[in-house]
Parts: sequence; structure tokens; C-alpha cells
Amino acid sequence: MTGSIADWLMERTPRERWLLGMGAAMVLVWVAITLIWQPVQSRRQDARQQIAFYDRALAALQSSDAPAAPVDARALNAIVTEAAASFDLTIRRLEPAGERIRVTLDDAAFQTLVLWLEAMDRDSGLRATELDLSRRPAPGTVNAIMVLEQ
Repeated sequence: MTGSIADWLMERTPRERWLLGMGAAMVLVWVAITLIWQPVQSRRQDARQQIAFYDRALAALQSSDAPAAPVDARALNAIVTEAAASFDLTIRRLEPAGERIRVTLDDAAFQTLVLWLEAMDRDSGLRATELDLSRRPAPGTVNAIMVLEQ
């Protein structure tokens, strides 16, 4: 079968060879766009969105001239539980101690956790004074143990 493709191609007229060549070139361009260009562009867009998210989160955490959050008069348990539920975070353990509360979260999305902490500071005046994060096997997932204070 050596040379059978070349023999078959040579049996074609010049116009058929030209059409086959153009068809092959179009298939190669389609494959390059579908398997290389589009995935690269998609990953670049995802990376840009993550960078923008982290920039906003960092700016929110570093802003020292932000107005003081209103102090919520409800019990810390209720405040933390309600806010966690609105962010779909599952609390494993709550340990209130006066103006402080120790919160343990399992398998929380890191981005959601950062947004939740920012919302807690903004809406209830609770700030994380201690934070211990451990990475989980799933990408972007952490276990967190933190102390929140008013």
C-alpha cells in the first residue's frame, strides 16, 4: 500500500487536487481554532475574571477608610448563621464567647468565603481577627477556622 494515497492523488485532475488541498487546509484551520485557540482564550478570560475578583477582594480587605459598619444587636450565632446561609456556606461548628465567635466551615469555596467575610464586616461589623485556612483536594475549596469579633 506504499504510495497508494500519492497514486490516488495523482489520478485526480489538477482541479480536484486543488479542491482537496483547500478542503484539507480548511479542516486544519478548524481543528486549530477548535482545539487550540478557543480553549486558550477561554482560560485567559477565566484568569482575567479571577484576577479582577482577587483585586476587588484585596482592595476591600485593605480599605481602612471604609465607614464603620453598623453594630447588629442580635446574637452572634444568629448573625453568623443567617449570613452563612445566604452565601450557601455550611457551618460545622459555632463557639460564641462574649463579643467573639469561633466559626468552623468545611469544604467552602474560597471566593464565596472571602465575599462572606466582606459582607459580615460591612453588614454586621464582624471582622475576622484570626483565620486558619487549609486547602482541600477540590480546586478552590478550603476548610476554615476563624474568630470573628465586633
